[in-house]
Amino acid sequence: MNPLAEEDVDEMIEALELEPGAHAIDLGCGKAEVLIRVVERYPDVRAVGLDRSPAILAEARRQADARAPEARISLLEEDVRDYAPEPGAYDLVISMGGVSFRGGVGGTLAVLSGFLAPGGKLLFAEGFWREEPTAEYLVALGAAREELRDYEGTIEAANDVGLELLRAVTSSIEDWDRYEDSWAENGERWAAAHADEPGVEELREWIASGRERYRELGGRETLGFGLFLFQRAAS
Repeated sequence: MNPLAEEDVDEMIEALELEPGAHAIDLGCGKAEVLIRVVERYPDVRAVGLDRSPAILAEARRQADARAPEARISLLEEDVRDYAPEPGAYDLVISMGGVSFRGGVGGTLAVLSGFLAPGGKLLFAEGFWREEPTAEYLVALGAAREELRDYEGTIEAANDVGLELLRAVTSSIEDWDRYEDSWAENGERWAAAHADEPGVEELREWIASGRERYRELGGRETLGFGLFLFQRAAS
């Protein structure tokens, strides 16, 4: 779940232009929504999704079986931080904002670029600073300033590890508003329906702090989210 518009994701998948037999991996795939869309559009791709949650992977497998039963897609339980494929193993690497390695965005891009074959593509979703975050906002977010960069800095970090930008889209403020309202309202509905269960009060507090972080502590103006399509040089 992220604040990207559905049509932007679909247009980026169309722009991948994958060849038959291409090898793709989605790191931290969650319910594998993006990976399933990729194999729906490119049915001859060999696809792997990694996630460490067995419950979420079970739902991903149900979705894949229902929507792409003939696709060559494997969904595996594994912590992506421990994953070490052969260098250059993949024609497409997908990271939709759920993966981070030591060194923030720069370190993550360095690791992911090493997974790519020459000419391979990286579909990379990540937050970026629209404006300089305040100390109060960083504390509320539970993040350090250096974990993210601004928009231009994210592209520069990719260039530094041999990746060229092909295309990028960013979430609008309206996209962010819908995203923030949606997750908070879903959580509140769940809490109301499970009022007697353990942890519900903590959930309500977490939702309230998220609303405050976004609406009152500057999150709406400070944090952006982008989807970037990078390509490794062919040689």
